[in-house]
Amino acid sequence: MAYVKTLVADSVVQRLIEAQGIYQKCNRAFDSLVRAGATAVEVPNLPSLVVKTAGTIADHADRKKTKTETTMVNVPLGKAVIPIADEILGQFESNGMLMKEFTTSAALTFQEYFDQSVVTEALTTTNTVPDFANLDWTTITGIMKALDVAKVPKTGRIIAISANLADDFYAIDVIKNAMAYNIEKLQTGQFLSLLGMNFYISALVPQATAKNQVVGFYGPAVAFILSRYMELKSAWDGDKLLDVNDLLCHFGVKLLSTSFAVKGKES
Repeated sequence: MAYVKTLVADSVVQRLIEAQGIYQKCNRAFDSLVRAGATAVEVPNLPSLVVKTAGTIADHADRKKTKTETTMVNVPLGKAVIPIADEILGQFESNGMLMKEFTTSAALTFQEYFDQSVVTEALTTTNTVPDFANLDWTTITGIMKALDVAKVPKTGRIIAISANLADDFYAIDVIKNAMAYNIEKLQTGQFLSLLGMNFYISALVPQATAKNQVVGFYGPAVAFILSRYMELKSAWDGDKLLDVNDLLCHFGVKLLSTSFAVKGKES
């Protein structure tokens, strides 16, 4: 038998990961508030103020009190871990390349998990539009209308649509016409921003009772706190000849008010 030397190519075949960075469009202002020992971050929720055309007595209900009528939204923090076993032969035969690529995949996998966590949190809203047999423009405008009625700012709105509804979505005339003039979408595959909404077709939108869903929400109204990202904990296992690696994140996500999100699902 002829001598054969197998070489390891310094490349990766594929990574089945969806990381669109939805979480980066959320409220990221609270990272610096996390302190050692903290299990949550409290975010002030202000009352709606009232415009008056005449004087108001001191104890009138329309005179909002800065302490008493400010409520707090609790954003709990939790952990997420990606476990990896770096085998000694994997280290030797790839000259460390495999662990490096596994770490890159871990970073992208965390981002995918963050995106899914944000969409799932937005779906906790109780605000809904009528169920639909096929996703159409009426459902999209219904979500936008509900956000308008709730006085949600137009800048920073996001609509996440289940990938299973892609055919229906792309068949909408308004979307087809918008795509026809959207060179960025045709060149890069990044989807368009339309009427102040950033659209995402995503496999990360969970189903409800086996029905596909769509959710629209105001990104800055979803607090996303990333306290620790990709911290590495390692140990050597001499019995199995491998390094045990755990990549850890400490984060929290919370929809600050249900009025900032609207959802719909198939009938």
